[in-house]
Amino acid sequence: MKKTITLTFVALLAMIGLKAQATMYLVGDGFNGWTTTGNVEMTDDGDGMYSWSGNLVAGSSFAFFRDTEDWGSQRGPAAGDGSAPTGDWEDTQAMGAWTLTASGGYVIQYNYNTDQAKIVLTDEPVFNPAQRRFAVTGAAFGGWNMPPSGAQVFANNGDGTYTLEFEGATTADFKLSSIDANSDFSSWTVFDSGAMGASNLASGDNALSTSYGTANMHFPVSGNVTLTISNVTETSCTLNITLTEEIIPDKAYYLIGAFNEWSEETMVPFEENDGVFTLTQTFGGEFKVKDENGNWLGGGVTLTEENPSVTLVDGGNLVLAEEKEYTLTIVDGVLTVTFPSAIYGDTNGDGVVTSADITALYDYLLNNDLSNLVNGDVNNDGNITSSDITAVYDVLLGNV
Repeated sequence: MKKTITLTFVALLAMIGLKAQATMYLVGDGFNGWTTTGNVEMTDDGDGMYSWSGNLVAGSSFAFFRDTEDWGSQRGPAAGDGSAPTGDWEDTQAMGAWTLTASGGYVIQYNYNTDQAKIVLTDEPVFNPAQRRFAVTGAAFGGWNMPPSGAQVFANNGDGTYTLEFEGATTADFKLSSIDANSDFSSWTVFDSGAMGASNLASGDNALSTSYGTANMHFPVSGNVTLTISNVTETSCTLNITLTEEIIPDKAYYLIGAFNEWSEETMVPFEENDGVFTLTQTFGGEFKVKDENGNWLGGGVTLTEENPSVTLVDGGNLVLAEEKEYTLTIVDGVLTVTFPSAIYGDTNGDGVVTSADITALYDYLLNNDLSNLVNGDVNNDGNITSSDITAVYDVLLGNV
């Protein structure tokens, strides 16, 4: 008997080891960022080979998306530390990324059949110190803006130096950015200060050499300043800051936190009286205190009636576990919280005395259920008994 075998086109491709309608994407710095939409599609060169060519900058990282734009399809280097280019075919594996060690023109290839990648630097540009863009960002210079505002961007003097005159700098942190003249300020990763670290700037001229890194700098005075950048290389520069007029702002504190979605536009000011700052606010959860210089102050502790005070420092968020009306006082940088006094007879903590408080006591006495009981010992005799129910009745009848 004669047999007939029918193979679909897709099945035939699978038998000979080829992939039908495969798609490869590049994801990462320079390729629409680390997102899962709108990534750069590689050119299908046929026979399972894909390629891309273009300019990339040193320090940028990237990976492949294989077939679909999602993290489950990400392919990165299978060996080594991911430094590129190597110019050789490399095995890939799930996740991971390559980081470029040089700027210039690149050809990036991917072999779908062998799951290998090749990264080749084809043109390394000559660095021109006059073809750069610089900016400062941070609380010291108008806020952590992305992209930086025009007032934060240096003017290019055309000779490899850059100048920025800034009015109203404050005592706070900031970072320095340097990018190629053809690039846009679009990533926090370029806002770096490296070896400059937390510089102790004083009045007058301050020349600071830096390699571009990751640390914040700190500006310790407030006033009008002139910033000048010189000695520019591809990886470092010298920043000179001249304080032209020192301005001492009035001391001030503001409450900000989860209660107002961390919005600086709706943060609540403390009232000052002879060096004592006070504020009464109904809120709870995580919060911080912001000062007149834009510093976000905390301490990373939960404040309780047993431990109601903390010295405000550049640290983690502060916490008040329950939403209540609190009075906050700051004296000499120490925050103290005054907790609300319990209302006599208010066993469930809702701020009023009603029959619900008797119900909460009954639930406890019958079921030992403390879930709705805040102040069960109404008469303060050290026990929760039926005498506490009588005490609540006295409140409702107006006898207390």
